[in-house]
Amino acid sequence: MSDHTATVDHKADDHGHDAAHGSMFAHVKVYLIIGALLFIFTAITVGLSYIDFDKIAVFIWAFNKIGVHGAAINMVIGLTVATFKVCLVGAWFMHLKQEKAVIWRPLLFTFFFVTALFLLFLLAHSDPIPGSVHWHH
Repeated sequence: MSDHTATVDHKADDHGHDAAHGSMFAHVKVYLIIGALLFIFTAITVGLSYIDFDKIAVFIWAFNKIGVHGAAINMVIGLTVATFKVCLVGAWFMHLKQEKAVIWRPLLFTFFFVTALFLLFLLAHSDPIPGSVHWHH
């Protein structure tokens, strides 16, 4: 009777052991996909750095609506791609997509703080202080 129990336990261990390997490979596949996306978006970022968006009429028109002009257009586009890449790294490699609200609240505060800093940068770039080094009028 104990031999039968040992056999049943052994089969259960084999099943659990195989299931653990299957789930590990599923996670590796997701990490490889995220890694490939990060590589692709890094290549896109490098490619975008060679384009002067402040010379393309559609981008000038669209970004002038929100007060962004000149080299700031390139900065906004580059920061948008970088933000997407940061979200991928945070969600999957730092496992933030599985966290509870106690982690997400400070992250949301940080997101709003960083957004405010970016907006301050754009405001300073679009309306510089007269007499400063960056004043071109």
